[in-house]
Amino acid sequence: MENQQTHLRVDNVTEMTTFDYSNENLPRDFDIRIEVAEQREILEQS
Repeated sequence: MENQQTHLRVDNVTEMTTFDYSNENLPRDFDIRIEVAEQREILEQS
């Protein structure tokens, strides 16, 4: 009986994507709702 060895090679290739942090395409009320939610979260923690 032959002893067979198999090697599995996995290449983890991830593409770097640039994330656009600009919110100028979002409506202004969306930005305000985010601010209110963040303030509410901070108040609930204290």
